[in-house]
Amino acid sequence: MADANHFSGSSTSARDAAAEIAAKFSAAGFTAYFAGGCVRDELLNLSPTDYDIATSATTEQIRAIFPKARGVGESFGVILVHHKGRVVEVASFRADGRYVDGRRPQDIQMGDEITDANRRDFTINGIFMDPATGKLIDHVRGKQDLETKTLRAINDPDARLSEDRLRLLRAVRFAARFELTIEPKTMAAIRAHANELRGVSRERVGQELRRMIAHASRVKAIELIESLGLASSALLEIAPPTLLRRVRALQQVSLPSPILAHNAHEISTQLLATFLSAWLLDRESTLPWQERVSQWTSALVLSNKERDTLTSTLFLLTRVPEWPAFSKAQRKRTAANPSFHAALRVHATDAPELVQRILGDYAQLEIEGIAPTPLLCGDDLLAMGLRAGPEFRVILDAVYDAQLEGSIESKKAATDLARQLSRT
Repeated sequence: MADANHFSGSSTSARDAAAEIAAKFSAAGFTAYFAGGCVRDELLNLSPTDYDIATSATTEQIRAIFPKARGVGESFGVILVHHKGRVVEVASFRADGRYVDGRRPQDIQMGDEITDANRRDFTINGIFMDPATGKLIDHVRGKQDLETKTLRAINDPDARLSEDRLRLLRAVRFAARFELTIEPKTMAAIRAHANELRGVSRERVGQELRRMIAHASRVKAIELIESLGLASSALLEIAPPTLLRRVRALQQVSLPSPILAHNAHEISTQLLATFLSAWLLDRESTLPWQERVSQWTSALVLSNKERDTLTSTLFLLTRVPEWPAFSKAQRKRTAANPSFHAALRVHATDAPELVQRILGDYAQLEIEGIAPTPLLCGDDLLAMGLRAGPEFRVILDAVYDAQLEGSIESKKAATDLARQLSRT
């Protein structure tokens, strides 16, 4: 789907822009419908973020009506139309040829609305809507399945899932997000084709997992991945059946957000690390967690930031049980880690009483200052006449620990301590 909000500041809604585009096709004598997820979402009383159009016009005819349109999948009849600050994906009605790579057809043939509806993945995504009248054009009984909260592959489930193996995960995402029951034949096909997910681009698998975990239905999605036999192919690791104790318990854990400011991307990265950490621990393995992080990074194509956040969350989970024995400096250093609250949330599924104690300590530490600016830096040591070397880090760490403990409060005291340490 095109990002209908690609251009900010537009006064025209995504729906109105798409409806105006469809009206131009109708005026030129072509059929043009809203198609796919936007129709599904409207029927579910959700607000679609973008609108796609399916039309009887060919790509050449689309370009004739919209000369500035840009092709993104022209060999598949897909064109992006820019209109009033919005971008709308317009695709010609088509029938797909033979799929050979488990991702896309070798070729396409121009078709009509019936063939176009029947080439799609699930019935809930195969409904058309006339933008001018709101009338539904439903050749696959998608509205009925929405009403009965059923996820059903269109026609032959084996064929639909073999065509694009990512549909195995898309089925999970739709079922979890929209609280649908997967109908028996579709469920049997998912289980039968589960191992084929290994052949899907790891980047695409990771994107689907991110979308699931970003949504409030994340626990249901992870449960379905496990129960449908998709976990080993998605994560590229074999593990015994799991009850997902930690993952399920996370839904009940509510912790105050850290005071440190986070942007939306940092928050989503922490959320991903939180649930991946719990999931990784629930999936018991004899391998060290560090090695498994490396495997999951490859399996899901995690970014460096995502990998590092997952690593620090799991590392902190090994440290949190030792909190009662920590010095004040150790507590402050631990609490200053950006993954601290993610680790606490996961650990609360094992030891809620300890986590409540830690939160009480954290509140007091916050009053004192968890990560104050160090009183000394390397330049200060050079100015004192000390020679740069490995001992710099040792001295600076010791001085900062003293600052965190509250035993020194001024730069002079910090300098005196540094001189004392340099002589030992």
